[in-house]
Amino acid sequence: MLFNHILRYLAAFCGLVFVVLLNVHAETIVVDRIYLIVNSQMLTRSEAQDVKSAIMSQKSSGEKTQVELDNQLLMNLMQEMLLLDRANALKIVPMENEIDSRLNSLADEQPQLLDIYSEEDLKEQLVRDFKKHRVISREVDSKIHVNSLDIENFCYRQMRNQRKIGLAQILLQGSEEEISKQVDTILQEFENGVPFEELAKSYSADSSAKQTGGKLGVFKPGDLLEAIGEVTKNLEPGQISEIVETNMGKHLLYIYKQDFPPGLDCQNLSEEQRADYSNVLHKQKREGLLDTYMNELYACANIEIKDPGASGLPDALSLPEVKAENVNCQARRFMVIPQKKKKNKKRAGRNAKS
Repeated sequence: MLFNHILRYLAAFCGLVFVVLLNVHAETIVVDRIYLIVNSQMLTRSEAQDVKSAIMSQKSSGEKTQVELDNQLLMNLMQEMLLLDRANALKIVPMENEIDSRLNSLADEQPQLLDIYSEEDLKEQLVRDFKKHRVISREVDSKIHVNSLDIENFCYRQMRNQRKIGLAQILLQGSEEEISKQVDTILQEFENGVPFEELAKSYSADSSAKQTGGKLGVFKPGDLLEAIGEVTKNLEPGQISEIVETNMGKHLLYIYKQDFPPGLDCQNLSEEQRADYSNVLHKQKREGLLDTYMNELYACANIEIKDPGASGLPDALSLPEVKAENVNCQARRFMVIPQKKKKNKKRAGRNAKS
């Protein structure tokens, strides 16, 4: 890829020199220019515009602002270039027969592509895809492990998310100081054995609480306001929540009953259930690790956006901010070096013996 770029620059340069030598008094037309540099990788304006066109053709693009589209474009470009740069560092190169085999499969599955793209272009893209997937497989997928305990815990979380809860509340009114004193009194009496129902009758500002004991009814997770749903997600029956504030006021919440979906025994899952949960967990872990990995590569990268001119591409001010804490960039850059040193030591040992 880099060799192709160098050829392009040489061709453009020679063309410009030829124009000057002939003293042609006409406007010079620049065929292409460098747009983005990420470590050892370089991208031209036309290549970036091809990716931009692909993004703009997506239905979801119409719902995004220009800032969001610029951010998406740059992230797509940089992620690919970072992975290709990492593949070069790891010396990942596909065998020619692997690419030929993939090209043959592609020709069988999507023969129309050969009418649109040349075989050389398709091979180049297959090589790039191979390198990116191999880097992710080696440095992300190899770290993903899902065991029986993970699956069992995930099952219990699923049960909690699907449970129906009987929810009660105490609605609080007054100044911050008054509410704070009220809550202290309620919690003290609850610890002394006063049932939540009686506390709701005594302290709730909801007029119906004297008849209902603060009971609101039985709900599914999606039935509740977001603020209340977040709190009740981890609230156990028999516990009083912290103060929850909504547009209706401030509340103390209490779960007086819960019902779990039938037919789900987390300690005796079927093979199908276990496989389904394992796949979901693997996907979740992969997304988290991949996101962290790409952020670390980004944080350690040397990135430069050239003046986009009139190309319509975003400039350097559009570079997204990525947070990556505690990243040792020097260690990451030289991650492959220790293996080389070991080989050199072995060779030195052999030479000494001889």
